[in-house]
This record gives sequence, C-alpha cells and structure tokens, in this order.
Amino acid sequence: RQMCIRDSSRTFGDLVDELAAATPRAEAVVSGAERLDFAALKSRIDDFARALLGVGIERGDRVALLCSNRAEWVVAAGAAAKLGAPVAAISTFSSPRELAYTLEQSGARALITLSRFRDRDFLKALNELCPELSRCAPGALQSAALPELRSVVALDGDPPPGTFDVAGFLARGADVYGSDLARAQDDVTPDDICFILYTSGSTAAPKGVTLAHGPMLANGFDIGERQHLTADDRLWLSVPLFWSFGSVNAMPAIMTHGGCMVLQEAFEPGAALALIERERCSVYYGMANMARALLEYRDHPGRRLGAMRTGLTIGPPEDITLT
Repeated sequence: RQMCIRDSSRTFGDLVDELAAATPRAEAVVSGAERLDFAALKSRIDDFARALLGVGIERGDRVALLCSNRAEWVVAAGAAAKLGAPVAAISTFSSPRELAYTLEQSGARALITLSRFRDRDFLKALNELCPELSRCAPGALQSAALPELRSVVALDGDPPPGTFDVAGFLARGADVYGSDLARAQDDVTPDDICFILYTSGSTAAPKGVTLAHGPMLANGFDIGERQHLTADDRLWLSVPLFWSFGSVNAMPAIMTHGGCMVLQEAFEPGAALALIERERCSVYYGMANMARALLEYRDHPGRRLGAMRTGLTIGPPEDITLT
C-alpha cells in the first residue's frame, strides 16, 4: 500500500482532507486508548475548526497550543491550520513566567491547553496572570496582561470560570456551516504560517520561529522519502510535538506518506518498549538518550521489536554511535 503527498496538498489542512479521501479507514493516530483513522481525524479537526471560527478566529490570528503528545494536539493544530491561523506551540515544561512570555510574544487570540501536566498547573498560572478570566464569560476575556487573548479552552478536567470545556467549545461551532469552513480553508496558501515554534532561550529570550505550510510539508516529505516511508509504517513519537523534531519533522514525514503516528505522552523506557512492541512500530523518532535508555532497560532483550526498521535521532556523538 503506497501513499504519498500529491501536488494538491500544499497546506496541512489539504493534506488531512487528501488522506481522509484516499484511505479513510487507515489508522492515523494512536494516543493512549484512543485510535483515530484518517476519516475520524478529519471529522475531529473539522469540528474543532468550526468551533474556532465560532469564537472569532480568522486567518492570521495566533492560536496557542499547550498540550502533551495526545491526539488533541494533532486535532487542534490541524483545525487552526485549516483556517490559516498560526499555531504557537508552547512547551509543557513552561514555568508561569515562560508561559506569560510566550502568550504575550505570540499575540495569541486563543489558548488551547491542558489544565495541568506533571507538576505544572497551567490554569492556575493563567488565572494569576489574568485574574479577569474568573469574571468573564468564556470567549470574552479582556486582560490587561494579555490584551489579544479572548478564548481559553481546557482540554481536560473541570474548567474554571471564563474557560471553555471541550463540549462547550465545540458547541460554538454548531451554527458554523461547512461552507464557511471550506471558504476559510480555500484562502489558506502554502506561504501562510502554520507553526510558531519557540527556541530554548538558553542565552536570550526565546525566539518564535515561523514555519510555512508549503515548505514544512515539502521538507517532511523529503525526510520521509530518505527513510523510504510508506503507508504501512507506524512511527513511535515520544519527543514532544511542541518541538520541531516532533511537529515539523516526524509528523509531516509520516503523514505525507499516509502512515500512522503512535504517540507516547511522556517518555518512560518500559512503557515505550511495550508500546513499540504492541503497535509494531517501524519508525523510531527519539533523542539518542532515549535510545540508550531503551537498549539498557532490563526487559529490552525479551521484547519483540523486529518491526522497527528506520527512524531519526539527534544527540551527542557518543550516544548516536551507541544507537
């Protein structure tokens, strides 16, 4: 089964539609207990995109996305992409100060976020930054600290006042016609910005690096070609999607070839080996220290990992030599 990007797909949204039309029942994303084929992925993305339109997101508006490696990351990113709304991908390692900086610097009009992840309580940090949130209706935020931000969507938990839960957010798209979404998608060009990814800021303030639809997909396709990816491949991804190695390398590489992404929310070698074995992953995408942790894990010799055949890694030379 061969599948690759066609000339018509020069935006992320168009690629989703192409895959859903060509191989609707092929698995697209495995995320925990959730499994989405390409038809289901398109449906989820379209519903989310209509909701974004329903809260006033238009082409050029920035949508901040603060989420771990879950299906919701792909859905929210795909939805914003269909509208030509650049996704400002925020690290789940962000401190409250870093979260404030990224939201302000990106000029985000909407924030799609987990309530918390690991030891980070994102909604608590946001409410301290924007106390107006607790006193406004969802979608009507007017904050002195973040004047551009209007809507906050909590992907999990019980949303605090002023914040949409997923059901309430999707309800905002109920009155948005499919033709409205189609018109918005038609206006998106390959030169429009798809992602804004932030540098580490280790020596200065983080920089927002912009990546356009067309070059991102073309580069991802070329990366996949060098790995000889096909629609039968299943790519294991534990490196965060908010990093370029995840969102603009692994994701377009496998999607432009019609394969499946198998997401691990947080790396742990035992869980990773079990996931790679169970899902028969054939493509490795991880840091070199992750490969070392897998190879040195006590249960590694007993694992059936014969499906793994290719992939990419980055890291110190001694770790790459080991892998």
